Amino acid sequence: MKKKILLGLIALFKAVYGAFYALMKLRPLRRKVVMISRQSNKLRPDFEQIGAEIARRDHTVRIVYLCRETGDTLFERLRYGFHLLNSAAQLSTARVCIVDGYCIPVSMLKHRPELYVIQVWHALGAIKKFGKQSLSAPGGRDREIAEHMDMHRNYDCVLCASRRTAAIYQEAFGVTKDKLRVIGVPRVDAILKMDRSRCRRRFYAAYPELRGKKNVLYVPTFRDGKMPELEPVLREAEQAGVNLIVRLHPLDRERLKKHPEMPPFLECDKFGTFTLMAAADAVITDYSAISIEASLIRKPVYFYVYDLEAYAETRGLNFDPLAEMPYCASKDFGTLLDKILHEPYDFEKLEAFRREFVETCDENNVVRIVDLIFSKLDERLFAAS
Repeated sequence: MKKKILLGLIALFKAVYGAFYALMKLRPLRRKVVMISRQSNKLRPDFEQIGAEIARRDHTVRIVYLCRETGDTLFERLRYGFHLLNSAAQLSTARVCIVDGYCIPVSMLKHRPELYVIQVWHALGAIKKFGKQSLSAPGGRDREIAEHMDMHRNYDCVLCASRRTAAIYQEAFGVTKDKLRVIGVPRVDAILKMDRSRCRRRFYAAYPELRGKKNVLYVPTFRDGKMPELEPVLREAEQAGVNLIVRLHPLDRERLKKHPEMPPFLECDKFGTFTLMAAADAVITDYSAISIEASLIRKPVYFYVYDLEAYAETRGLNFDPLAEMPYCASKDFGTLLDKILHEPYDFEKLEAFRREFVETCDENNVVRIVDLIFSKLDERLFAAS
């Protein structure tokens, strides 16, 4: 019964939202690029890089950034409702739209043929299954609700950094092969351009007490409905004499306040994840794409997969660390710490892993993306005139 009511409310919302958008589309098109994200309330770094290159080439192109999380409180939800109205209004006169995840106004609304929509996923690849890949899995989205919400619809182009990633995105977004573009993503440029020595200097200037021991960055992926198990890993790190820096998924960091039982841990929150990745001696994750990002700067990557079978069954995996990288994957955290402290790392295998997920390993990813954007701006301009 609750599901039927929810589906009815979704249908009503789509009708009202669509009518509002139809009115907005009566206005003339503009030479405008709109970037929409619900990953953060702050300007997304990928968007910032793209916007800076557009502005450098042609300052007359209008760039609109719309970054807003859905939120949990009533006030945040109301604010997000106004954000949806503003997004529709901005999209109605735009020629190019860029998104970094599922976007209600992009997927639900009926757009002008002149609008070109580009999906720049908010991670460098996909270790775990997501989107339409996981609709039939116990830990995935409800298929009927996802279909009513038009999940991952209306994309004209999906940007990828490798052919393996492209095959994954084709399934996850439900797009045809001709919409996949292996021209790279902005974060490849950002990572390769980092001054790693400077990152380490800044890190130790801010945290001088962390000198003298191995600094290991632990990045567990988001698990719906449950927080990461930190007690055992913190205990193993203390016994091994390692500084364990924990960087939780943004959604888990938001949920921390509701979990006072979580043990205290070292966050080093003066820096972003990429800076910590560059400063650390090694990175441990499970099913997060930070493993791919770390491989770009040849940072030793390890996989702590204590719940591999359960996770594969409930959510699904595109990459099995135990099968594909057994030399640096384990279900035991202590084993990984022992490898970090006492065994040489196999960088040849890490490079093979990197090649699988990042073929566009240069600093021109944003240039290629903006080349595409301008070709579509001009193409759409000609078609509309």
